[in-house]
Amino acid sequence: MNTWTLGPLVMSGQVLAVIAAVIAAYAVMKLRLRGALPAGTGYDRPFEAILLWFLIWKLSVILFQTQSVWSDPMRLIYFSGGVRGAWLATVLTVCYVGYKDRSSPNLAVYIDSWLISILSGYTVYRILDIAFLEGNVTTNAIIALLGIGAVVIGWMREPQAGRRRMQTLFFSFVLVHALFSAVAANTWDKSGLQSQASDEIGIGIGQTAPDFELMTLEGEKVKLSDFRGKKVLINFWATWCPPCRVEMPVMQTFYSENRDNNVVILSVDAMHTEVSRVVVESFRKHWGLTFPLVLDSDGQVGKTYQVSAYPATYVLDEQGIIRKKHQGAMDEEMLRKAVR
Repeated sequence: MNTWTLGPLVMSGQVLAVIAAVIAAYAVMKLRLRGALPAGTGYDRPFEAILLWFLIWKLSVILFQTQSVWSDPMRLIYFSGGVRGAWLATVLTVCYVGYKDRSSPNLAVYIDSWLISILSGYTVYRILDIAFLEGNVTTNAIIALLGIGAVVIGWMREPQAGRRRMQTLFFSFVLVHALFSAVAANTWDKSGLQSQASDEIGIGIGQTAPDFELMTLEGEKVKLSDFRGKKVLINFWATWCPPCRVEMPVMQTFYSENRDNNVVILSVDAMHTEVSRVVVESFRKHWGLTFPLVLDSDGQVGKTYQVSAYPATYVLDEQGIIRKKHQGAMDEEMLRKAVR
């Protein structure tokens, strides 16, 4: 699983890719503004915008999951507003920046710099998706090349004189990107996903998940292959893990709503890190867990699946092929998308 551990901090590859993209976008904006603004003129709006966007995105979970957050405030730490929150944060941040800069004599330069920086950051993210996140190489490569081309063309124009042309270039990229993504999703992305299904055993996307057999709390043997023909979410967790405690009631609700839709959650407890079986049993009773729960007594299954932090979830299709991997707690929206 693509995660990096920095002391007590565990970060997923996707989060690191986003951070790298933001840093790249910020650097490009600084370079673009250098020489374009009058001497002694500074522009600190990007930092304000990034901070505002993050706060709105993170806290929008209150708006979209009011009742859940009220019952468990810890959700504020581990969950966000998801895609809806991202769009809300984007709209409000754009409105904020536009309002603050509306009367600036350098407005044309600011708009040009923002558009080029956004294109640059997005392009960097797509490149990193190829290198580290197991994204579709063809789709990401073409979009990255389009982004590089757009940035180069935009950079060759003077910020002040080329404002409208830069806006036209930016929105042309957005339109082409949308059309291309729609075509890719229904052609080679889909066929590529099907062609990835193989008999090769491994923990990569498109590989057959390694089979394992573990015992339940009642002493019954359960094998992963027993669930062949169903979509399976293998969820690695532990009772002492704070995000696991936040995630578990979400998992139970999701399972209750989808158990009749050919979906199963196979909960793998890191028993080798627990105080005793009694703690795990107490945890299960407290949350009313009804999905299969097995004990990884020696930690070998976790090692096989390269679980470096909890919770971690692998999503398997009906043939036992790994389709998605997720590090960290999953909310309702993430779970729905995972089994789609």
